[in-house]
Amino acid sequence: MSRYYGNDILVLPQDLIAFAWSAPMRELAAKVDLSDVGLKKQLVSLGVPLPPQGYWNKMNAGKPIPATPEPEARRPGQIGRFRIDDRFRKVVPVARPITAAGPFESKEIPEDLDELYAQELKAIGRVTVPKSLDRPHSGLVQLLSKEDKNRAKFAERGWGEPLFDSLVAKRQLRILNALFWAVTKRRHSGQAYEHDGTIHASALIGDTGVGIDISLVGKDPRRQSWQPLAVGLPLSTPLALTISPRFDGRASRRWQDDKEGQLEEKIAIIAASLIVAGESGFRNSLRETEEREEKKRLEAEKQRQEHLKALNQERLKNLIRSGDLLRQAQDIRILVERVRDAIVSGTSDIEPAELRPWEEWALEQADRIDPIKSGQFLSHLREPET
Repeated sequence: MSRYYGNDILVLPQDLIAFAWSAPMRELAAKVDLSDVGLKKQLVSLGVPLPPQGYWNKMNAGKPIPATPEPEARRPGQIGRFRIDDRFRKVVPVARPITAAGPFESKEIPEDLDELYAQELKAIGRVTVPKSLDRPHSGLVQLLSKEDKNRAKFAERGWGEPLFDSLVAKRQLRILNALFWAVTKRRHSGQAYEHDGTIHASALIGDTGVGIDISLVGKDPRRQSWQPLAVGLPLSTPLALTISPRFDGRASRRWQDDKEGQLEEKIAIIAASLIVAGESGFRNSLRETEEREEKKRLEAEKQRQEHLKALNQERLKNLIRSGDLLRQAQDIRILVERVRDAIVSGTSDIEPAELRPWEEWALEQADRIDPIKSGQFLSHLREPET
């Protein structure tokens, strides 16, 4: 229900479907600055159902046409939104993510995760693990192809041996293959790859990734982590499988070969647990996102208040400065009056003609200092804004 390729906005599935069915593709493409082929590719890649061929001709001819389809119900791990190019903002309303408080229930998902587990376990049914990899899942094809190439090179040149030719490694791959097919039955997917001589795997549950690790129980007998498992390890070497919704190495669930059975007998349980982990991971991601956003909001508010405090301190400083400047201007004007009175009354030997240039200069300085005439009072007149 979502793609993560740099698209910018979230939209409700029903809104994007309504857009796709509102006019011929060429008209819609012009609204979002795309070619009709480019728009169709984007919509198809998102899983948006499109009008069938001849739909608009039938409509224009007044013939019966199919109704606009309803969106599929949200499935486990899906975000319940389409993520699409920002250019669609002008034609499709932007949607907020589902809130961390839910509700999360849909036709495909019960609100309670225990109920989801029971539902998925029943739907997956019995899972068998074939003795070979003759029917590899698409998530293993690339790894197996690389192994075949290494095997051919090793046979020809005597170096670059395959990494997963041991009985135990082949068993690891068979278990992953069965697990991937089990989650694929529920419209999810799995992927495995090699890194430093080790199998790394994950499942994509809806839009949510879940890490998978399958390794030896106890101490790994390899001298170095990058070395392949020894070909001589017996098939009975116990294995453990863990799932990690956060991809941080911290297991949320773990199964191993034990008295309750081999991993092969627990594939359905593991697959159902993977699906629940994907849905749980999605719900937790909403809470974590909201917590991050709230933390950012609180930090922004803290910074705003600190900035406002600094502005008010500056405002007060300017207010006090206005009072000082006004008193200085008034003092100069009073001084000018006193000097003028002294000259007029004859108590000073200065001639009135000599007074005038000084008086003009002094009053000009007073006006420059005066916070009202200079406009300095405007620096504190209005309440600060952030």
